[in-house]
Amino acid sequence: MTGINRVILSGRVAKSPQRFVRPDGSSVIQFPLELNSKEGLSSKTNPGWILVVALGTLGDQEFDHLQTGTPLRVEGELKQRHWQTPEGRHRTRVEVIATDLRRIEEQDDTQRGENNEKAF
Repeated sequence: MTGINRVILSGRVAKSPQRFVRPDGSSVIQFPLELNSKEGLSSKTNPGWILVVALGTLGDQEFDHLQTGTPLRVEGELKQRHWQTPEGRHRTRVEVIATDLRRIEEQDDTQRGENNEKAF
């Protein structure tokens, strides 16, 4: 059975992106996306973070536009990575490999109901 691996997340860039260049010259950017979720019916929110990775031209295009606090919608797929530290500890991380990044414009009352997403 074939599964579907697609996520759409909305949040804020929690830390300015880091850029890495692979040996083949392609770019990789990564940054944590802050996601807030509510606890039941209360208004209390619990922040959570997930690492977003943008590869190649998507990473090149977005690097200069993203900074801490930028509201963002991310589309992509989940990937789970496993590795071992030099001390021998096993580590696992779930990250989103982005296929699309869109900045979300802040809204005031006159803009409600309009499409407030902008592609970079």
